[in-house]
Amino acid sequence: MSADPHATVNAKADRTRDPATAATVRALASLSLAVLLASCAMAPEPRTPADKAPTIAVPGEAPRTQIAATAHPLATKAALAMLDKGGTPIDAAIAAQMVLGLVEPQSSGVGGGTVVMHWDAATRKLTSFDGLAKAPSVVSGRLGAVNPGGRANPAALRGGYSVGVPGTLPVLKVVHERYGRLSWEALFEPAITAAEQGFPLAPYLHRVLSRPNAASNHPEMVPLYFGPDGKVLPVGTLLRNPDYARTLRRVAKKGPEGLFADGGAARIVAAARRGYRASAMSEDDLRAYRAIEREPLCAPYLVYTVCTMGPPSFGGVRMLQIVQVAERLGNGRHDLGDPAVAHVFLEASRLAMADRDQFGDDPDRRPVPARELVSAAHVAKQAAAIDAARTRRLAPGTVSDTGAGAARSSGEMTSQMAIVDAAGNAVSITTTINLDFGSRLMVDGFVLNNAMNLFTDLPTPGPNRIGPGARGVTSMAPTIAFDREGNPVLVGGAAGGAVIPEYVAAAVIDMLANGHTPSQALAAGHLSAAASPGKVRLESRTPAARLAPALRAMGHDVEEGILLSGLAFLKRTPAGWIGAADPRRDGTAQ
Repeated sequence: MSADPHATVNAKADRTRDPATAATVRALASLSLAVLLASCAMAPEPRTPADKAPTIAVPGEAPRTQIAATAHPLATKAALAMLDKGGTPIDAAIAAQMVLGLVEPQSSGVGGGTVVMHWDAATRKLTSFDGLAKAPSVVSGRLGAVNPGGRANPAALRGGYSVGVPGTLPVLKVVHERYGRLSWEALFEPAITAAEQGFPLAPYLHRVLSRPNAASNHPEMVPLYFGPDGKVLPVGTLLRNPDYARTLRRVAKKGPEGLFADGGAARIVAAARRGYRASAMSEDDLRAYRAIEREPLCAPYLVYTVCTMGPPSFGGVRMLQIVQVAERLGNGRHDLGDPAVAHVFLEASRLAMADRDQFGDDPDRRPVPARELVSAAHVAKQAAAIDAARTRRLAPGTVSDTGAGAARSSGEMTSQMAIVDAAGNAVSITTTINLDFGSRLMVDGFVLNNAMNLFTDLPTPGPNRIGPGARGVTSMAPTIAFDREGNPVLVGGAAGGAVIPEYVAAAVIDMLANGHTPSQALAAGHLSAAASPGKVRLESRTPAARLAPALRAMGHDVEEGILLSGLAFLKRTPAGWIGAADPRRDGTAQ
């Protein structure tokens, strides 16, 4: 699909953000687009007039000219405060990230990695930035995480050797220098205040910490979140993290270098030498980290162009493949509650995961044919490999059922935010410390990632192996979709590990093809072919579970279970932007 490179920016809506939303949050907390589009294959004529589909109204989704969706009410509040001060979406996102590192430390923080997609309304330019955690300059080959039976050793998923060099602060500094308006230091005030004065323990974090053996699994978290009886503190308990406040004060004054100032680098290195197998990470590794601007990856879907991150974040490739195959084989049907549509979606997901296992890698050390993988020719090949009536095993290497790739958890890791300002600038950011609580190592009030587990830990040669300075393949897929005039119509993404591309693909289909609002799309039941190798998982106690008999009749090995997504999406309507955060977590959109 192509778009007019001279199309003008939409006129600003004359509505203002509802002042009552601030009170609601307080209560809850107590590449030029034209170049990119030209590089995409031409879209086929849509089978349905999807761009004319009415957006179904949902109570509470009042259109706004500026809006933020994050994984926690305090983070959303911080983002809106920056927008109200005249800040940009990047300013708002940085403030929100610093708060998330405090109130949702199991998912993201300054000890992790982040990918950023940014739309500049004035220049009509879409850019993306890679701040993923990477391997130290000295590694010893494999994680050593495989037992004789070939199964992962759980102990190796955590501890020192699992820690990658964090990239969140470096990438946020790069995008702030380019797109920020407020002072860097001002962006840290909400998080510092909350860390010093206290914040309530949220239900989602409480749920994570209430699992069996949580205290022993997270010993470094015990002083913050557990009582003398060894049990997690009650929901709503006022918590403080003065160490994190001190860290943020250093970073606010000195930029990313502040994380390492006053002995911070030495403490991070010392922490990475604790637990299972010590890391060889050095202070030089920490200071040498550089964020990378990468070309966004775009493909047509119906009358839209959907853009996302390219490798080493491979989730976007998978998402674009899924939506295109679903369109090609859907015969004008887009309802994932229809077993025939769901079957095609799941088969497309399996094929996309196979491509990830075969081609996913750090493009700075090995070419990754991302554009070819989302091209019309490759999508046609994938579609031709699908039997519309029955699942089938294809040739080895064609479909991925073995779990041979990196960890495929569908758990708590990662956080998503989507923000649009009154000028039409937009940002979609996916940010992570990998698995829940990352390495389970805490230093200076923040948690270190376990991103080394993003690499494939197999003895045979192939892609995505551990290497000095390499960035592991991730499933993150921050997304911005554009209409025929080249104006953004969707901004968002998801948390949730290997299932992220399916979460995002389903949301894109539901909002663009079916005309649903973010609230409706995000509340829909999930289905996944990536959560359990060789199986199809349907989200229990949701309408998706009703698909089980029909999918079993098509040959799928079906299980019901948890699919704990962390979606955040904004959608443009004629009256303004509406949005939603995943109801499965603590997030808000205001």
